Amino acid sequence: MKILKNFLPLFLFFGIYLGSGIYYNDFYAVSPVVIAFGAVIFGIVYFKGSVNRNIDRFLKGAGNDKILTMCFIFFLSGVFSFITKEIGSVDYLVALILNHVTPSVLFIAFFVISCLISFALGTSVGTIVTLAPLLPGLAGENTDALILLSGSLLGGAMFGDNLSIISDTTIAATQTMGVKMSDKFKANGLIALTAAMITCALIYFNQPEFSSNITHQSNQSVVVLLPYIAIIILALCRLHVLVVLTISCLLAVIIALFQDMTFLSISKIMFDGMQSTFEISLLSLLIGGLSFLIEKNKGFENVLSLISKSKKPWVAVFSILSMITFINMTVANNTIALLICGPIARQISERFSLNKVRITSLLDIFSCITQGFIPYGAQVLILLTLINQKISFIDLVSKSYYLTILLIVSIIFIVFFMNKNEKRLVKTV
Repeated sequence: MKILKNFLPLFLFFGIYLGSGIYYNDFYAVSPVVIAFGAVIFGIVYFKGSVNRNIDRFLKGAGNDKILTMCFIFFLSGVFSFITKEIGSVDYLVALILNHVTPSVLFIAFFVISCLISFALGTSVGTIVTLAPLLPGLAGENTDALILLSGSLLGGAMFGDNLSIISDTTIAATQTMGVKMSDKFKANGLIALTAAMITCALIYFNQPEFSSNITHQSNQSVVVLLPYIAIIILALCRLHVLVVLTISCLLAVIIALFQDMTFLSISKIMFDGMQSTFEISLLSLLIGGLSFLIEKNKGFENVLSLISKSKKPWVAVFSILSMITFINMTVANNTIALLICGPIARQISERFSLNKVRITSLLDIFSCITQGFIPYGAQVLILLTLINQKISFIDLVSKSYYLTILLIVSIIFIVFFMNKNEKRLVKTV
């Protein structure tokens, strides 16, 4: 009962978001920023103490260095995504692979393309919007081929959403949990790559009889891939993520200038990229402030007390993963789910001395798995729309091998390997 009372503003946010999504048959019809703003106003009036004191607490939470860092990372990731797309990096990568594959490896190649582009763009929705229009032409009249290609695309899109250092989910998870981006990348990479390799084998042994002539044009050179290569290398060098993104953006701008783009056009593209992250940045500020209000009113403390009764670390891990799954199913957005769940998960991890890097990795993984499996998520809805509803949701998820394998590999990791013979990583950004 205490938890319900302490988290009432957040439950209000869940309820209105879920209710509006069901009412309008579209979970993205009403901006979550508007709903979060209403929840914040309610929280400021609802919690004990004067309105002025609650406003000060909200502003302190919204102005937390982790939240502000997150917003600047969002801005730079938007700039990077827009410029690299404008200089032709995505088209070149697609053409590079599709023009050098045979029908026997087409399905694996398409999964790999989806993984690479989602990793490069840092967005599953962007990857689906980029590649889904190719599916009907590649599959022709072969429905089985279309189902497997669609499932491969959904899985590959979630690969990058989970692993990319410029992904909204990675940024939200690392900043709210207070771990280094490079540490999370290494911990997450082993699980994701293992699942991806197993997925390639499953795709190969389950592909239908198929033949197709594949061509995809690009007028660019390999130089346009340099920003992607730079962002991976610099990230592994353990530089601050803001430094990594700034250098990579500058490299993309230089390439754009050599392509005879004007400074004025580049500046407009950069601003458009920043604008594309406005909603998630503002939402981060609102959720950050609301979370701090809840924390100051002993909301997190009551959750910790309830979980601490068992004194078993596996209960804490199960509680964290259950929370992220439930919240993600409620709001149908894995980034929002991580913004809400991250601060609570961080305190649970510290109370039970859990490896925060591992927990951050699992939080991101389970949020992406949930997002890929819910029929009302943006990724599924957009993909099915772009292929003109030629297959059903059940068909799609039945061939999304990567999501299923990622879940199995993650559970195996939790049961047999997590926290065994490894140092606890509690490094902060």
